[in-house]
Amino acid sequence: MTVRVNQENAPHQGENAFSGQTGPEFRPAFRPGFLPALEGLRAVASLGIIGTHVAFQTGHDVGAMWERMLGRFDFFVAVFFTLSGFLLWRSHRAGQGGVVWRRRRDGSTGGERGSSASGWAKYYRKRAARILPAYWVLVVVVLVALPVGEGANLRTWLTNLTLTQVFFADSLHGGLTHLWSLSVEVAFYVSLPLFAIALRGLDPMRRQGTRILCLLGLSVLSFGWVWLPLPYPEGVNPHIQPVAYFSWFAAGMILAEVESLAGSESERARGALAAAQRFARMRWVWIGLAVASLWLAAWMGPEGLVELTNWEFLRRTWCGFVFGAAIIGPWALAPESRFLTHPIMQALGRWSYGIFLWHMAMLSVAFPLLGVRIFDGHILAVSLVTVALTIPMAAASYAVVEEPARRWLGRVWANDARTSAPVSTS
Repeated sequence: MTVRVNQENAPHQGENAFSGQTGPEFRPAFRPGFLPALEGLRAVASLGIIGTHVAFQTGHDVGAMWERMLGRFDFFVAVFFTLSGFLLWRSHRAGQGGVVWRRRRDGSTGGERGSSASGWAKYYRKRAARILPAYWVLVVVVLVALPVGEGANLRTWLTNLTLTQVFFADSLHGGLTHLWSLSVEVAFYVSLPLFAIALRGLDPMRRQGTRILCLLGLSVLSFGWVWLPLPYPEGVNPHIQPVAYFSWFAAGMILAEVESLAGSESERARGALAAAQRFARMRWVWIGLAVASLWLAAWMGPEGLVELTNWEFLRRTWCGFVFGAAIIGPWALAPESRFLTHPIMQALGRWSYGIFLWHMAMLSVAFPLLGVRIFDGHILAVSLVTVALTIPMAAASYAVVEEPARRWLGRVWANDARTSAPVSTS
């Protein structure tokens, strides 16, 4: 799962890493803005993730094909990863950490001295403010107050509070097991500057094709990660390590490169984007492709939540890559949708991070409320109660924790920046 990348702070509000400045020295470039359809897709993905966990805990992730496909609703994690890759890369793909990317008449590029470092520092602060407050509240509540969180030791506390649980054995604790994907996503956030800086030498407004090939190459290499003979400590799962999922993020990064063709000086490049957008509007083709990848993964197996061989993991990762790209791609490139932009979907999209955070804790509460045992069926009743409990918790998390904390930390860090800024003298 991904956390919601705050589109209210999107590049069109002055933080676009590759928007040009007007005037004789710079050429104007593409300015991406807020896409409401993607906000709606957050809601779809968060509810899909609830679906896979309810299917598992009610015993409906094995058996008939529809049950096996429900078990593969964990591919909605790929949707979140692809969405994060798209939104963050479109903002920071020029390698300046949110600082305006410039091209001068002499062909040189870059920002002001020191702007890249300060831009990336601001990026990290924003990610921390968006992710950590609500996450820490969840961890404390689950480990202290809920029966599912009983038995946590010091390592459980430390690894979960620091989002490093995928790197240590026996750190996926009850009520928090789903947070392995957030740990993976945070690793992507941390490493994003490395990818942006590595590709900075390739003009982000003229050499998108080469940049896409580089990202595809890294994706292919990432598929072989699990075969590397690395000295993992006993109990650490190589199949939940961040590099193994780079392709899912790269799918979104590639979509961001395609989207940026709108600002290309080449008529041919803009024509290619127009063709891609026409294809993206063939919604049922893409939905069919997503369903086909889901069916294929369920058919190839294995069923349920079991330990995979490396080849089984590779097949599943490939199917997840296709699923994430097929769900995000059409609405990233051609973002028209009455359904996804409906006020209800927009609200659920805003709350999607909280939905993701709290749904496993609420699922653990749903069983005793209904008086049913885990793995004993009742999928519809358990689903309805889990959703009914989770959405209010997510709304409260957004209103009471996420937004107030983000705004307060933003003010604090802005004041610190002004205080520490050097005073110029003449």
